[in-house]
Amino acid sequence: WEVLKDDLMQLPKETLCDLVSVWINNYWACQSYWITYVERDFGQEAAERLDGEVFKKTAKIQAKELKKLLGLGDDMKAMAFVLKHITTQWTPAGFNWDIDEVTDQHILFHVNECPMGKFRKANNMELFSCKIISPPLYDAMAKAVNPKMTCICTHAHPDKPIPGLMCAWEIKYED
Repeated sequence: WEVLKDDLMQLPKETLCDLVSVWINNYWACQSYWITYVERDFGQEAAERLDGEVFKKTAKIQAKELKKLLGLGDDMKAMAFVLKHITTQWTPAGFNWDIDEVTDQHILFHVNECPMGKFRKANNMELFSCKIISPPLYDAMAKAVNPKMTCICTHAHPDKPIPGLMCAWEIKYED
């Protein structure tokens, strides 16, 4: 790591940002290929289950690492920051999403387009059941910031499609 770190420290900030963008795109290319091949060889149900397991684990790890590295708190403001900077949401990879509202009690956000949904639509493939497989991912991320937080899917496939909207979510404190 030290050799790579030394090289990175020598790069101009703009080049470093471009390099991060390359890594983001490589990360998502790898994710897209592995899940497509799992689906091809073992079926959509297995692909969805494994994708859910992988992202639940990695979202939790990433949220904890971001929280520790940046000294973030455990409130909704910290959660919104984590949400913006975790790999499941990276805009350069093809995500088009917005945080609609952040209060002391909750966060509302929605995804207009995601790389996997875009890929599957373009290839006439059925969308993954994000309403089923994604809540544990976002819930694990939220609980890594604050164990009292939870995430609820308010809209996602297989719900009836809404033009321009892939999914919608609320992060709040558990009752």
